[in-house]
Amino acid sequence: MVTDGRARPGNSAAVEVRELVKSYSGRRVVDGLSFSVAAGEVFALLGPNGAGKTTTVEILEGYRRADSGVVRVLGLDPVRDARALKQQIGLMLQQGGLFPQITVVEALRLFAAFYPDPEDPETVLDQLQLREAAKTRFRQLSGGQKQRLSLGLALIGKPRLVF
Repeated sequence: MVTDGRARPGNSAAVEVRELVKSYSGRRVVDGLSFSVAAGEVFALLGPNGAGKTTTVEILEGYRRADSGVVRVLGLDPVRDARALKQQIGLMLQQGGLFPQITVVEALRLFAAFYPDPEDPETVLDQLQLREAAKTRFRQLSGGQKQRLSLGLALIGKPRLVF
């Protein structure tokens, strides 16, 4: 984690946030947040419920607009360059978000179909140790298996950055 809010020298910033502000109904949920994440770095936003973590990530992904501040992800503005950015990022969902009846391999194949050059779903099954659960329905997976599937779905499009 970057503790001083700056990317390390020699690395380009994969994510750059300066003075980010977002309010809902007059209540500021993100208030002047600034940080930078270098390419290849693992970074976490930590805080109590209501601290603005999810809102911040949704702004980085382009799903919400900031009230003010500067946000760049892979050098792109998440709102103005949304289409280009979405082709370069993977999203690991907080909750399942899948149909309960879909199997692991069906979900991987479905998500692979959204990308021009996806990872092979069979390879992802092996990499994430989901081979034995390949034909298991989502609703029957353990919590850990659901998390690994979510990671697989985030990685299937060969993203440069995963949220």
